[in-house]
Amino acid sequence: MFYRMQQFMKTITASMSENEKRWVKDYLTQREQALFFRLKVYEQKHALCVAKLLGEWTNESREMIRLGLLHDIGKILYPLNPIEKSLMVILHKVTAGKIKGLSQIKMVKCYYEHPILGYELLSREGVYEQVFLECIKGHHERICPDKVPYKLSLLQKADNLC
Repeated sequence: MFYRMQQFMKTITASMSENEKRWVKDYLTQREQALFFRLKVYEQKHALCVAKLLGEWTNESREMIRLGLLHDIGKILYPLNPIEKSLMVILHKVTAGKIKGLSQIKMVKCYYEHPILGYELLSREGVYEQVFLECIKGHHERICPDKVPYKLSLLQKADNLC
């Protein structure tokens, strides 16, 4: 419970410094920046955390940093405010994920479907390797540990830590 309270406080107080914004701009194209900066600020901070971890773990791999920055980009289509996001976290826990079937509700759709929405959004750009797109699409999927591709495994680990 304390962790969730900390998480909520980080969400409502999130801000991006000019240095952080410059760091993001160093890795993303102008089109990607336009998408990234449409994310809620707390989502930008989360993506930044994921990207920095991936950079540390992969000797500053540009591709992995970009993957970290863009992994939640599907959230721009159905953005949630901090209260909605907190409510979804609680509902997911209380219903053991059974609420997933109510995807006609915006909050539910964003919470559960943002990976596929991000995959579809970036696929239309036509400039990404399939492995990159598959990592975006699969970053919340539960896959047998022996079968998780390496890049996806790193992304999931970083996403869970941030």
